[in-house]
Amino acid sequence: MASDTARTYPSELPVLAVRQTVVFPLTLQPLAINRSASIESVNRALADDRLVFVMLQKSDRDEPEPSDLHAIGTIAAIRQMAKVPNGGVHVIIEGLTRAKSDVVTRSGASLRATVAPAPDASERTIEVDAYMRRLHELIDRALTLATGLSQELRGLVSGIDDPLRLAYLDASLLDMKAEEKQLILEHADWSGKLQSVSAALSREIALLEMKSKVESTAE
Repeated sequence: MASDTARTYPSELPVLAVRQTVVFPLTLQPLAINRSASIESVNRALADDRLVFVMLQKSDRDEPEPSDLHAIGTIAAIRQMAKVPNGGVHVIIEGLTRAKSDVVTRSGASLRATVAPAPDASERTIEVDAYMRRLHELIDRALTLATGLSQELRGLVSGIDDPLRLAYLDASLLDMKAEEKQLILEHADWSGKLQSVSAALSREIALLEMKSKVESTAE
């Protein structure tokens, strides 16, 4: 699964507004979609090139206005779609590239955005390599503490040498607030992303260690 930053994208795309999650480039994300505006955006995408622009809402409103959406989002492709009995749909989408929207307008029941790709561009510096090494150490520590995490996940994460893919995959797996994930998406450089993910993972490890300590004391 690779993002082709050299490819061209339509300048206008249907908007998929999401709450409580952020879809990152270079990741696959399952989403349960129930709102009529979002379902219409999915249908429009499937009838065209399967592309949507995924934008995080700043509010929990059921019918978001353009001003409720973060401008930085992810151009994504709908890879799978299944209808569910309640009238909603389940989709699996693949994040392709970071992008920015200057204008969001209402189109029928759904929203559309003018979109300009803003791919993550950075160089592999010594600082980036240091953050990568630190992050892999933290991942190993977290996997040692969290017995519910599978060896398959360990192999998936430990085999990644692409800083951007590592940052985004870890950020998608961590229990973080959506606004924190949005900041990682908006970071302009690899070091900033990796540093933020490392800080979030360190907090997760501290919680796991405290939980383990409490459980051992209670025995």
